[in-house]
Amino acid sequence: MADYAQAIIQVVAYAVTATAAVRSAQAEEINANAQADAMNYNAKTLENQALTAQEQANAAEERQRRIARQQEGALRASLNQTGSGGGTGVGVLEQSSVNAELDALNLRYEGQIKATALEDEAKLNRYQAVAKRIEGKNAKRGGYLSAVGSLLGNTNASWDAFSAAGDK
Repeated sequence: MADYAQAIIQVVAYAVTATAAVRSAQAEEINANAQADAMNYNAKTLENQALTAQEQANAAEERQRRIARQQEGALRASLNQTGSGGGTGVGVLEQSSVNAELDALNLRYEGQIKATALEDEAKLNRYQAVAKRIEGKNAKRGGYLSAVGSLLGNTNASWDAFSAAGDK
């Protein structure tokens, strides 16, 4: 009778080991999915920051153009007041206008660079989230296979234990 009890305890131990492998695999999948959710959240935040960076750059560009128009108007008035409205004055106005346009375009470009960097980081986060989900699924499959392998591998040992108990 004690031999049967030992055989039953052995079978229960194998079953507990297999169950633990399954539970561990499920926990790994849940953890991987939680990490993927966090990465997707971060990606969305980065996308929002990219939009904000672009909007800020557009506003800065428009502000630069407005300031440049005011400065050009003041320069024009000053040149007309001093009688230098022609010749050299026109050259100064043109150069000032070109410089102002370059300043505005540089502000736009800086915003685009920042937005692109944020969008690229968001894409990377989304890719990593997909990879994490796959990692979780693979861990789950591996745990199930480990459990099945454990049960199948220990079936002979359990059978032998029951046979030995029955022979006595």
